[in-house]
Amino acid sequence: MKITESSRTRLKRLLRAFQGVERALVLTHDYPDPDAIAAAMALKHLLQKRVKKLSVDIGYGGIVGRAENRTLVKAVKADIKPLTDLDIASYQQFALVDTQPRTGNNSLPAGKRPLAVLDHHPLRRETRPVKFHDVRTRFGATATMMYEYLKAARAKPDADLATALFYGIRTETQALTREASKADREAYLALMPMVDFRRIYEIENAGVPREYFGQMGYALSRTTLFGDVTFTRLGEVSNPDFCAEFCDMILRLESTRWALCVGHREGICYLSLRTRDRSGHAGRKIMKIVGKEGKAGGHGMMAGGIAFIDRFEPATEESASQELCRRFLEVTETAGREGEPLVAKPIRSKPMEIPEKVAAD
Repeated sequence: MKITESSRTRLKRLLRAFQGVERALVLTHDYPDPDAIAAAMALKHLLQKRVKKLSVDIGYGGIVGRAENRTLVKAVKADIKPLTDLDIASYQQFALVDTQPRTGNNSLPAGKRPLAVLDHHPLRRETRPVKFHDVRTRFGATATMMYEYLKAARAKPDADLATALFYGIRTETQALTREASKADREAYLALMPMVDFRRIYEIENAGVPREYFGQMGYALSRTTLFGDVTFTRLGEVSNPDFCAEFCDMILRLESTRWALCVGHREGICYLSLRTRDRSGHAGRKIMKIVGKEGKAGGHGMMAGGIAFIDRFEPATEESASQELCRRFLEVTETAGREGEPLVAKPIRSKPMEIPEKVAAD
């Protein structure tokens, strides 16, 4: 990755913004994913190395729910803490990574304006007044942006940070196959020699509890097909991350072009939208789906959002899910198409036959 004069200028402006600050909190979006975790780690590393007397913590709302993400946090020693464990009033300034103000997916305190925002999602109006903001949608991952900052600062990441950044880019771009730019590819390859691939294996093969398979089975039974479009109504979820995880999985269904998964928790519907269409404008579509009842955003092929149940009429989860499904079918031009359950009958109608040699073994 070539470091340009504009890269150096951005670095100087970022560091200048934090001059004189003694305590800062880097916030990811709620339920942080690998890209957000890696970007936050890189920003903390950079600020503490280059700004005198500055102490930086990383915080998040919600939980780190997905098994792979929990394993990532441990494997790379990511010192990130839930906001319930932090004294918010003790921080002079805030920075947002992989999210922006008033998106509904982060826990920036009400009335607070962050000092810095670094993100690869479309620029929002609320971000423009922020003293330092770097929002570049051409990047497939915020982790790639942060690697550029580290390069400009001549700050070589250690194995932990390199592994986090590599995995963040890997997951966000699906190993460079989804919305990956030249910069993402260059960062991915540059980080590779510094990565601990034994940890990558541990992360990608993270163990899950028995209940996880029950959740998967339930989700499959709640999936409806509308031709090449699928809608999954998960009901109540303890971990909203599961919406995105299942949506990624169900998109593998052959002939599926669009997939929307909706789950609810504490009066909020969580939505994850995925498509195979590289010019699908998923971010625009999900904003139409949530409408005035929520907030949303995303990229061309993936997006997420929230909708508040009490803004629907009647204010019930069933009513909200039905309306969200109706809008989903409308924006994907499948309105009026009759749905059919994904799992209409048992997959096997007779006992599985076990080869004699396997049975003997």
